[in-house]
Amino acid sequence: MLRFISIDNFALIDHLEVEFGSGLNLITGETGSGKSILVDAVGLLVGARASQEMIRQGSETARIEGLFSLEGSSSLDSVLAEQGIEMEGSDLIIRREVSRTGSNRIFVNGQLSTLAFLARIGRELVDIHGQHSQHLLLNPSSHLELLDLFGRNQDALAELARLFGEFQARRAELETLRGSEQERLQRIDLLRFQVQEIDRLKLSPGLDAELETEKELLASAEERLQLATGGYDLLYDRDDSVLAQIEQASRQIEELCRLDANFESPLARLQESRYQLEEIAFQLRDYLSDIEFNPRRLDQVEERMAEIEKVRRKYADSVDGLLEYRDEIETELRRLEDFDQESTRLAARIEPLFQSCLEQARRLSDKRRADSEALSAAVERELADLAMGQTVFRVLLESDPERLSEEGFDRGEFLISPNPGEEPKPLLKIASGGELSRLMLALKAALEEKRSTKSLVFDEVDSGIGGRTATSLGQKLLKVSAENQVFCVTHLPQVARFAHLHYHVGKQTRNGRTIVEITRLSQEERVEELSRMMAGASVTETTRRQARELLELQS
Repeated sequence: MLRFISIDNFALIDHLEVEFGSGLNLITGETGSGKSILVDAVGLLVGARASQEMIRQGSETARIEGLFSLEGSSSLDSVLAEQGIEMEGSDLIIRREVSRTGSNRIFVNGQLSTLAFLARIGRELVDIHGQHSQHLLLNPSSHLELLDLFGRNQDALAELARLFGEFQARRAELETLRGSEQERLQRIDLLRFQVQEIDRLKLSPGLDAELETEKELLASAEERLQLATGGYDLLYDRDDSVLAQIEQASRQIEELCRLDANFESPLARLQESRYQLEEIAFQLRDYLSDIEFNPRRLDQVEERMAEIEKVRRKYADSVDGLLEYRDEIETELRRLEDFDQESTRLAARIEPLFQSCLEQARRLSDKRRADSEALSAAVERELADLAMGQTVFRVLLESDPERLSEEGFDRGEFLISPNPGEEPKPLLKIASGGELSRLMLALKAALEEKRSTKSLVFDEVDSGIGGRTATSLGQKLLKVSAENQVFCVTHLPQVARFAHLHYHVGKQTRNGRTIVEITRLSQEERVEELSRMMAGASVTETTRRQARELLELQS
């Protein structure tokens, strides 16, 4: 439910804040007063595209902010959680900023977001119905989707999409396998060459690192010999080596211990140090004997590394990557060489998948036929409340298993016969603007039955109707508002009288600039507004009395 909206520098709106309530929120005002601007602002909050033309003249940025209450609805919890958007209670705050520089920004509960994500959650928050919605109603491609919404067929469609997706994947795999024989043989030759090229290298995991280490050791043999020899000489081999001097120091401290026992512990530590230095010296001696001067081996290592590098650049980033690639192409090679067996195996998997898709599509088609009868009855009941009691509404379903897709094999189209004795025909051919408005509301009432998660916006849904039909329309809006928050822009007092909350939109001139303002009307102000809607500029006591009677009838 949209509880609050704040708008700055949007079209003719300088600054506007308004709170809304549950039930039926009616918006009225003179033609051109800016009522649809408010609807456009709500559209931006739920994912409509923005343009610089929406920014008020003289301003650089337009801002629209809305507070939605998600209490009683958990459909968006997982979607918001996926984006890491935290909720404070049940409140969701959306802010749009439209800039002339093009740096438009979207915030959801203070977190920067994208238009795609906003549109995704917007579909769960608000449905806006106006002239565009009527155009969609005239497009038969949307009728099957509406039927599935009515029938709650989303799970069945999801299962069919899963099965059909797997069927298509396996079929594409088989078609690839059954490519031209020449291409298959060429691919086999290529893969065999690549396997042999890699196998000739006699690779093992981590071989490149091992060769690099060996190369560095062979290349540094002379320098390592010099360093190890120098260290050994200093520690052990020279007459004045470190160990020789430590031996002399030990004899001196031994004599000192004979005179002062306190130096026995330092002497022990010195002896330990001597043993450790001797061990290091002997390690250096052994290391010297292991140093290999082998220019030929160095050439062999470098040559092997060059061979590996040449092949590696063609297929992978490392020796380990080469080994993984070799395993992959060997698997493909076996599959291509075992063409007949693999083809038979895939074909055996595809046929049951196709039959599963067909069976699921048949079940869905049967369900749609039952749904079409239920939808026809529901829409006709709703149309009867809208002074179209003799209208016949039908859903034409055409089924053809040859056009199986992830949506089944049905095509659907809504047919209508407003006059008794006439065969139902497509909406595009016979439905008037007023009939489309009422049909759209009837469909919405049928589709939204027992739903209360969305706010429904009807922008001038009363276009082309009046009198008793307008009263029926208002009653239908009132009925829908029992389960949904409803906004309705209307010019008809017969509709406006049913409002739970009535808002007036008007233009004012301030400091030489036109601005749009919206006011929530009190009961007496509603009397004046309904009087104006009935009589135009010539409001009289008679029209006021008639307006009061309308409101008293509603109460």
